[in-house]
Amino acid sequence: AYLTLSVNRNDITSATAQSATVTMVPFVPESGFYKLYMSIPGCQNTNTCISRTSAKVTWLMNGKNSIVTTIKQHNLVDDEVEVLSGYVPASSQNFSSAIYVQLASDGTVDPQAATVEVVVDSFRLERITSYTNLNGVLQLHDDLTSDLQVNRPLYEPLSAGLPTGSQVYSATHGVSNDTNPEDTLFLGGQFFDSDQGYYSIAQYRDDKVTALSSAGLWGDVRAMAFVGASLYVGGSFNGTADFATALGNVGEYNTTDQKWYPMAGGVGGVVSTAVPYAPFGPRAVAFMGDFKSIYAGEADDLLELGVEGLAMWDALAGGWTNTPFLQGQPSMLYSDTWKDGQDSVAFAAGEFTAAAALEANGAVLLTPSQNIQAIDMMGYDLQPDTQGRFMVNAGLWYAKSNGSTPALVVGGRFSTLDGGANVARLQDGKWQQLGDIGGEVLTLNNAANLLFVGGVANVSAGFTGLTVLDMDKGREYNTQRLQGPDGDSTDVRVNRVAIRADTSMVVVGGNFTAAGGMLECPYICTLDINEGQWSPLATSALIGPVTDLLFTRDSLVVAGTFKNGTQPTRYLQRYDFSINVWSDIDGADRVPGPVTVLTAASDGTETTDGFYITGVSMDDASPYFFKYDGTTVVSPDFTIGAQSTINGVLEVPRSRIPSSVLGDSKSQTLSRRSDNPVIPAGYVLAISGDLFLPSGQRASNAFFYNNEWVPFLSTVQNDGSPGYVTSVFFEIPPTNVYQRQRLSVALVIIIAIAIALGITLLIVVVGLVYIYLRNRREAAATA
Repeated sequence: AYLTLSVNRNDITSATAQSATVTMVPFVPESGFYKLYMSIPGCQNTNTCISRTSAKVTWLMNGKNSIVTTIKQHNLVDDEVEVLSGYVPASSQNFSSAIYVQLASDGTVDPQAATVEVVVDSFRLERITSYTNLNGVLQLHDDLTSDLQVNRPLYEPLSAGLPTGSQVYSATHGVSNDTNPEDTLFLGGQFFDSDQGYYSIAQYRDDKVTALSSAGLWGDVRAMAFVGASLYVGGSFNGTADFATALGNVGEYNTTDQKWYPMAGGVGGVVSTAVPYAPFGPRAVAFMGDFKSIYAGEADDLLELGVEGLAMWDALAGGWTNTPFLQGQPSMLYSDTWKDGQDSVAFAAGEFTAAAALEANGAVLLTPSQNIQAIDMMGYDLQPDTQGRFMVNAGLWYAKSNGSTPALVVGGRFSTLDGGANVARLQDGKWQQLGDIGGEVLTLNNAANLLFVGGVANVSAGFTGLTVLDMDKGREYNTQRLQGPDGDSTDVRVNRVAIRADTSMVVVGGNFTAAGGMLECPYICTLDINEGQWSPLATSALIGPVTDLLFTRDSLVVAGTFKNGTQPTRYLQRYDFSINVWSDIDGADRVPGPVTVLTAASDGTETTDGFYITGVSMDDASPYFFKYDGTTVVSPDFTIGAQSTINGVLEVPRSRIPSSVLGDSKSQTLSRRSDNPVIPAGYVLAISGDLFLPSGQRASNAFFYNNEWVPFLSTVQNDGSPGYVTSVFFEIPPTNVYQRQRLSVALVIIIAIAIALGITLLIVVVGLVYIYLRNRREAAATA
């Protein structure tokens, strides 16, 4: 049995006929997307085919939205047709979905029919659980105002899918040669289509799945990430599908030239995650997975490096670089794509006992935006020495003169991959030896092409406390060695080398008593770089090792522990070059202990006679901070934990510190001027070491002004314990020196030969003239 709506043919468009409605209210047990089917009895058995017309079906789904369609009912036999589909809420006491059936005013009517009718038997709702042809990929529409939200699920398969059974592990969108970033979807996983010519990776564009060059990759692709125009891929594969390019579980696909490129020697295991790593800027991509090694260097000279399932690739340098320091293996890593002017954040998850933004051996680069970056390629970084010791004590940007390209040089206690020890130069992201210095390096400085390397003597290893390297010739510059009280160099220690501007004078300070075996030069000595000769500074009043040196205009400030009989111990002395006399510094008697660091001070525009003084008190071993203002030593407000160690102090323009580092409140505090500022307005001090701040925080570097602290850098050691910073230095123009230009040996020989030939020629000419005059005189006498 079924219901029938029947009217005279001529009345089908009347208001009465159009208002006639059959209403059905289905019970919907669960909210979701449904397909609505209508059961239509056949007309042949009832001989009503001539009267049948079309039914207008309206589905009220959720009280607000309804959809309407027209269904023809001219079927001869019983049939069930899909009417509509959409989202339907579950039936409740407050609402139930409803279906309304009416005569269609524009339905097809047989001309011979006297009456027209539509029939209503039953409706069936079928829950839509999923598409059956996804094949590893579905596309999700985020347009919530679309009719997709009403008519069908917000997800659907691609217009052209992958082969049956495909497994997709990663998908990302980006450029593909001439397309916009949104135009191409890259798919990676475990699939292949030999007819279309793609394996494990493909691109979807213009509603088609097409192959990448070389037919893709031979193996599984599990992770992909875009950095610039390059797609970085990770997984378990050994090369391209056409076997033209060997790859080690990672590879770069350049979408501009559409070629595959190896990433050094790859990684030693399966890669599961690849993300652009925004905290390292626009050039870094991170890989995570089940691997314990990566392979750096050239294809014919690979270097295996141990890692803990995390590796970082520098897209610009084209090599592995340092990763964040995570003491433990990460299980998740996420970072958004880098954007200029936007704070960059990354998230890592795992079992960690210590973490830091960057893992680096000895030295890092601080960019103008205060971001920390690795300065060397992984595998070519500094290494512990043969006894497992590692320390970087000093560094400078070596430049022979203004305008020449600077090179970063560091010194300390370490080794390099190419066999160097304790001093190294950075070249193309690789630390390279500058010599085999047998002792710990404490200080570096350069005068023109001469690099002075000072430190702790180790006579058995050939280091006597000071080595001078001729950077032009790549060898040592011959100088007489320094000696200690016993006449040898066993206890020699050079703590500081200072260059006097616009002269040929280099001043060396430390623990020694003589130079060249004969010249008494206790604790401080000068070297003329033109003559290669040592000289004392007048009659030295210093009795005790020198710890630091600082030039201020016409004076040299010397720090140390100077004792002279029963007189009070002095920690500061000054040498005036205008009168060649040693003198005390006014107010220096306030200094309570040995000075460790001297730093030049300015008035905000240029360097003055003033300087900052830091050291350790003899009373309680706590750090202190003073300033010599050009007249006397003054004591500013300075509060810091007694267990702190201060290794360096630098004046930094406030304008070079982003507000994001200081924060609004701290920025205002550090910018506020005091009535008698020790630090010039517009500047702050960057203090380095192991700092216990009054707030209870511990830092390796912090900004200081008017007794206010803002922590900036914190460091950790390999075992997770707190670390410290030994020095911070900027790239600054080299000190101008007077260096006599010497002629080369070959040119000297040529000049000597020329002079000798000239003298010989002159003798011959004089002899010929003499013979001529004598013959002429004899001829005149004979006549």
